[in-house]
Amino acid sequence: METKIAMVPSPSMLVGAVGVGMILGLGLSRLGTVKNTSSAHSWVDSWRLKFAALVPAFLGEMMRKARSTEARETCSLEGAGAGETFRTSAKHLAIIMDGNRRFGKSRYGDALKGHWDGGEVLAQCVEWCVSLGLEALTVYAFSTENWDRPKHEVDTLMAVFLKYADQCEREAASRNVRITCLSSDRGRLPANVKDALAQMEERTALNTGFRLNLAVSYGARSDIGNACRRLCEEAFRGEIRPEQVGEEAIASRLSTAGLPPLDVVMRTSGEKRLSNFLLFESAYAELFFLDKFWPELTKADLVEVFQNYERRTRRFGT
Repeated sequence: METKIAMVPSPSMLVGAVGVGMILGLGLSRLGTVKNTSSAHSWVDSWRLKFAALVPAFLGEMMRKARSTEARETCSLEGAGAGETFRTSAKHLAIIMDGNRRFGKSRYGDALKGHWDGGEVLAQCVEWCVSLGLEALTVYAFSTENWDRPKHEVDTLMAVFLKYADQCEREAASRNVRITCLSSDRGRLPANVKDALAQMEERTALNTGFRLNLAVSYGARSDIGNACRRLCEEAFRGEIRPEQVGEEAIASRLSTAGLPPLDVVMRTSGEKRLSNFLLFESAYAELFFLDKFWPELTKADLVEVFQNYERRTRRFGT
């Protein structure tokens, strides 16, 4: 459906119009003070030439700005409309939710407050993904390397997990969402966090809709190492032969086993690296890096990512 946009003058256009009005007003005022008729006509002719040169330039600039404003508003409205109806062919999105601390420091003067805003955006992001037709979302919530951060920050992150655990569980129940925790070192998690994650997994295990996967205390290298260790143990017990060990055997023993193949990896904050996240799974995923912090993400950003994804040709090396 074509959207009609009213031509509303911008503040700069109004200022320009007022400027022209002032010029005309000053001209008329000056004309009223001129006693000599021939002098007046001479002055008017001079002013007319100046004004004749000024008006086309002013009108041209006014129309240029109007067209520019109309184009921006049209793009904005088209993008919003596309967000409501656009569906992607992708099935699985993975997000490195980066920039919480920098956002918190910039917005509140407190880096840790950014983590709370980041948790709110994650809850919204699940809804956006469902509306776009995705089947699974995997988010990098806490890496194995994050354990090296200051204790007070780690404690804050654990508190964020606990706060949103109940909310996620309730939302999952109402929306038929299955929640899975991907962890290559779950033993390091505090007991209350492990219990909360286990409860979410257990209570949503029978849900058959969207898959939300929380990578907590996760590192891709250790996940691959764990898969290889299990294969070695199975081979030692005679349950698998060496010639049976290949990509599929490893993939089936990773934390992501049973999920759709990974289509898109997206990272916020402007950083351009994977940071030990889904290294095996992202071999042929499309990569997108956004120059904004995670708490600033909007649905329009997500729509734009997948519109660009649909324009790419995935050859898988062929």
